[in-house]
Amino acid sequence: MARKNKHSRLEVISGGYAAIPWAVIDSVSFKGASDKAKALLFALLRQHSGNNNGHLHLAKKWLYAHGWTCDENNRKACHELIERGLIVHTKYGGLNMGANYYAVTWHTISNFVGLDISAKAYIRGAYSLCNLPPTARRKPPLKNDDAKQNVRHDHRASSSPTTEPVKQSTGTTNELAKPLLSIFTGTTTENNVITPLPMPKHCKRIVGVKGKSGISKQSLQS
Repeated sequence: MARKNKHSRLEVISGGYAAIPWAVIDSVSFKGASDKAKALLFALLRQHSGNNNGHLHLAKKWLYAHGWTCDENNRKACHELIERGLIVHTKYGGLNMGANYYAVTWHTISNFVGLDISAKAYIRGAYSLCNLPPTARRKPPLKNDDAKQNVRHDHRASSSPTTEPVKQSTGTTNELAKPLLSIFTGTTTENNVITPLPMPKHCKRIVGVKGKSGISKQSLQS
């Protein structure tokens, strides 16, 4: 009866898995990478089977099936991984040429058939040669409440008042009061020209029989 190995690992994972060495995780290249680049690296390792390094791809259809639906973020993360030496471009795809192929730099490439890189040009462990500073993180946008609080805080902390003092009058002003209505002395036409009214002619009052009404005919005829 065989004895059980005392040094056997109790937490061994059954099935396939992606392994990444501690030396890679502790490297300047990996620690300085952005969160999106690290996540894309783990997504790329999902394709590694142990003998296909250099033939890993980031095709759009495959990325969309794994939840990577932003093309711009995918391109930025892939470019960052190449710049920091964590992966290397092994085949350039394009129209009617298939997808681009990549290789993780801590593994060897066992099959160079169909690749645009040779065994002499491939540098294993290129991640350890990275001396780039950490990738700048984008600051999260301020919420409306936070922005209002910052404005209020700046307003209270400012030593100079933000409002201008009201100017006080130093005297009185003498202005002639204009009449609201002017004296109307005639009629107005369409051109706003005032025409004086005709004055009635004075008539003589005759007392007698000829004019019972008291007004002479001459005055009426004239």
